[in-house]
Amino acid sequence: MSIKDYSAKKAGCVYPVSLGCAKNRVDTEIMLAQLEEAGWRITADPGAADLLLVNTCGFIASASQEAIDIILELAVQKQARPGVRLVVAGCLVQRYQRDLPELLPEVDLFVGVNDFPDLTALLAAGPEVGGSRLACRRPWLDYAAVFPRRLTTPFYSAYLKIAEGCSHRCTYCTIPAIRGPYRSRPPATLVAEARELASRGVIELNLVAQDTTAYGQDLAGRALLPELLEELAGIAGLRWLRVLYGHPTGVTPELLRVMAAQPKICPYFDLPLQHLNDRLLRRMGRTYTQAQVRELVADIRRVLPAAALRTSLIVGFPGETEAEAVELGQVLAELSFDHVGVFAFQPEAGTPAARFREQVEAVEANRRARRVRTLQAKISRQKLRRLRGRVVEVLVEGYCEETDLLLQGRLASQAPEVDGRVLITAGQGEVGTIQPVKITKTHTYDLVGELVGPSCRDVQV
Repeated sequence: MSIKDYSAKKAGCVYPVSLGCAKNRVDTEIMLAQLEEAGWRITADPGAADLLLVNTCGFIASASQEAIDIILELAVQKQARPGVRLVVAGCLVQRYQRDLPELLPEVDLFVGVNDFPDLTALLAAGPEVGGSRLACRRPWLDYAAVFPRRLTTPFYSAYLKIAEGCSHRCTYCTIPAIRGPYRSRPPATLVAEARELASRGVIELNLVAQDTTAYGQDLAGRALLPELLEELAGIAGLRWLRVLYGHPTGVTPELLRVMAAQPKICPYFDLPLQHLNDRLLRRMGRTYTQAQVRELVADIRRVLPAAALRTSLIVGFPGETEAEAVELGQVLAELSFDHVGVFAFQPEAGTPAARFREQVEAVEANRRARRVRTLQAKISRQKLRRLRGRVVEVLVEGYCEETDLLLQGRLASQAPEVDGRVLITAGQGEVGTIQPVKITKTHTYDLVGELVGPSCRDVQV
């Protein structure tokens, strides 16, 4: 009997859980597509599933604990129904591959970050037919092919993973150890995948990688992101292209020129800075200074005055003084970012930062994080107030999460899942379309508006 025949014979319903970042979500979608091709059906009810699939995040301790908690919850479902299989994939497996099989005997199969494209074959060769419980191999997967994907995002929006791994050496980060060195996917593969997504109705494409701005460095010795964006912008059907997870040193004049010249490319910059004090940036292994950040922000706003800027910050890094934490807030206020994620430092086993002296107490790190969040909330309120009375383009997403009396959507300056939203109180909206909305009210992170009809010409992004 062939592997495909065996898999189809054993196929039933699969209940998927995808944890962590958008890059991990793409891996989940690839696994679901191959399962469907082998005859499996996706269910939203774990009690009806024959296969329980958890794609995990293991980037930080809290994410690892969340994954283990969910695995143990699903293990109860498995024990209540003999024959159900529990599969755990992703970063947690790759990071803790030596410990997990003994720690979690309830799990039938562990799949690392380089093995998931072979999931159906691994299931067919599982322990019940003499296979191994652990599939965690090298060399590193490079995504050179276009893998079929079962989208878990709304039909109009998708993520495009343009590279895998990371070659930066930030002292707090586990990603290079988990995902390996940076590997760019071939441009032709990405364009083909984007065309296929557009043919399925995707109008918003979000480019992701551990560092999107480094795309192509390993292929051509130079950044190829500007060229890739120009090719993607030529694909019929795509309306919004957004670049996520960039690196401050990778925003070049050429990238800014292309973004300014291509109306499909959202004027959105996601640049995790982590801190704004030079001494701490050096300790973090970041390769830029506060002065360079200031110059970069000025350059972006000069070329793209309407650009939205997102960043993430780590407070309470080992050795951070109260004065440096205050400086972070002061510079943040001056630079006036649109969106900021603030995280209290967590030491991760195996990283240099976990061994640094002068660890900041967790209580103090959290206090500093709350202070920065409060400051950013004030900045966000002030920036959103400027949109009152304006007509802007909004991607209509459907009913509001809290009530079916309102629609909701997003601006080009609001990335899915991480930024704010637009609540639509009046007008006829069509899900998956970009329509003009007049902003009538603003909050800290969200806006309120009314659809004004497709004929309106006073539309500003």
